[in-house]
Amino acid sequence: MSYRIGDMVNKQVGIVVFTAVEVITLVVWLAIALVADDVLESIIAVIVLIVGFTVEHLITFNVIHKRPLFDFRGLPVRQKAVVSLIETGIWVVWLVLARMEIFEGLEHIVAGVVLAGLLIIEHTVSDNVFTRKRLFERLADKRTIGFSIIEAAGATIWLALIDIDFAVVGLVVLAAASFIEHNMAVNLALRDDAKVSTERSVGGT
Repeated sequence: MSYRIGDMVNKQVGIVVFTAVEVITLVVWLAIALVADDVLESIIAVIVLIVGFTVEHLITFNVIHKRPLFDFRGLPVRQKAVVSLIETGIWVVWLVLARMEIFEGLEHIVAGVVLAGLLIIEHTVSDNVFTRKRLFERLADKRTIGFSIIEAAGATIWLALIDIDFAVVGLVVLAAASFIEHNMAVNLALRDDAKVSTERSVGGT
């Protein structure tokens, strides 16, 4: 699948849009989660993640396949909802680890390392859906390591800056890391999708 100039512009606009969706989702979730003092508030925070991630993934699918950004008809909603549930669990685990006081001041780093490792799995499964493979056909693609680390590093710095009252700077770091990660993830999906399409075309001849 080759991209002309107009396609490249549309791709970048799409990436900006779903990056914004993800960043807003994470910010709202964290804002609720950090002050939650009962089960209901914690549940609301989790729902924010699930809904936000699902919308983000569906828009991403449309960007990869050059569809209108908000046309969700005919998309693999169920598969993407499963991926969103997985990603939600990963981010919850990250926050829990980052708030545990058993790592002698290294909570952010430990949580970041775990986040990076789990995101490799989530990004691989997500790419399976983007390229129309079976949901769990692959569980750990080494090509996702780089951008998984970038996303985890951005999140780690974001939370650390929030903790020292530099939330705005942290937000900029999170957004930048997410944008870079999303560009890399979309490019990977485009390459994989082109390969799958070629293989199907050859197999059908």
